[in-house]
Amino acid sequence: MVDFQLNLEVDHRKRRRNRTTQSCLNCHTSKRKCDRKRPCSRCIQLGLTGLCVYEVDDPAIRDDPNVDEVTKLRNRIAELESLVRELR
Repeated sequence: MVDFQLNLEVDHRKRRRNRTTQSCLNCHTSKRKCDRKRPCSRCIQLGLTGLCVYEVDDPAIRDDPNVDEVTKLRNRIAELESLVRELR
């Protein structure tokens, strides 16, 4: 009998899940609880409302087939411009 286990290479490392972060980036990096509002209560409390950014936009808006790409981009530009105004 031949032992087949000698030829197999087994990877015992944990696999990372491929999923997006639901919390805002401030709460995620500081490992704090995020209520996922826009802006979240923690960023409001810290005065970081302009920096309360999420990795993924609202899925309901993002996946809506009735909203064209130009409208999405205009909304994103308006959001970023308001952040710049707050940071000045």
